[in-house]
Amino acid sequence: MKRILMWILALCVLASPSCGGGGARHSINRPELSTATPQAPAANPERNVLTAVMPPLAGLGAGSEFEFTLTAQLAQEVKQGSGRILYDATAAAPVAVEKGALIPGSFVFFSKLDASGVVPFAFTSLPGGRGIAIGSGELLRVRFRMLAAPPSGFRVRLQNDGAYLQLRNNQGGRLSFDLASEVRAQ
Repeated sequence: MKRILMWILALCVLASPSCGGGGARHSINRPELSTATPQAPAANPERNVLTAVMPPLAGLGAGSEFEFTLTAQLAQEVKQGSGRILYDATAAAPVAVEKGALIPGSFVFFSKLDASGVVPFAFTSLPGGRGIAIGSGELLRVRFRMLAAPPSGFRVRLQNDGAYLQLRNNQGGRLSFDLASEVRAQ
């Protein structure tokens, strides 16, 4: 029991710098967000790669919705991860977040939608549990609603800062990764 509490405390410590204040936590498992299925494992990928995917936003108006997706190609087993998704809170608002199919159902997943301008997230395996296996697929998906037409240069992005964006192995050590971004039609 003490070991489980230590793991949960470790997750809270890992996620707390990225939370940005109090408020409700939201993890929504909605079928309309669950269209992506995990991809077949890559044939021995050489490096861990995180890819932020979003649609082109030109032409969207107030009330329109779009999805920001974080995918991973993993060359090593991942036990924990965390990060922050940044956006302009005057132009858009997050309305739902979903754990991706790559993260096992036995993992603890945390995300917060009410921190203005940031959507923090964290995930971890429970003590004694397996990590995310080598392969590729979706880590999470966030649905945003436009509050106004997107201003010039508007984008949603991962905060590329080692204090927040992390992958960890079974021993708690940091795993290196490459970061990519992609714009693709939905």
